[in-house]
Amino acid sequence: MSRNPFRKSVGFYEVRSSRPMATSFSSSTSSSEPGFLKPIQMENIDSPTQESPKNVGFSNIKEQHTEKKKKYLTAKYGAHQMLLIKKRLNVEMWIFDELRRLYNSVTDDHDCDLDLEEILNLDEDNERRKYIMQCLQDAKQSPEEIHNFAEELLRRAKTL
Repeated sequence: MSRNPFRKSVGFYEVRSSRPMATSFSSSTSSSEPGFLKPIQMENIDSPTQESPKNVGFSNIKEQHTEKKKKYLTAKYGAHQMLLIKKRLNVEMWIFDELRRLYNSVTDDHDCDLDLEEILNLDEDNERRKYIMQCLQDAKQSPEEIHNFAEELLRRAKTL
């Protein structure tokens, strides 16, 4: 199989030319000869050697890539620990939704600092209830709604 000297392989495409060219090629749609490529001039290449226009100077891409790469530490929990985490997360999401309802707000723009951890650290239900009611003093719902929320929160906190 004879090799045609005017045939070059560029990427996945083969380029045929009727005349030999020693410079880089670019596709030309405005050329008078359809299907042929015209030479382009290569200007000011940052390469280690200026003699050869075929050399291309690359910036240090590997160093740039490692700087952008973030590292995360993940931990694998056991089934029981994962169940406890999911339970607590469900209670916290319920609190978040109920606080939005009690304050008639679509976003989290209320000033309530109700903390589930603080509720769990208190010993007595009466102390917990007092803490909850103190945090919800400026809620926009009726006192009955606030009381129902406090009782439900105490019930759910006991399951954790």
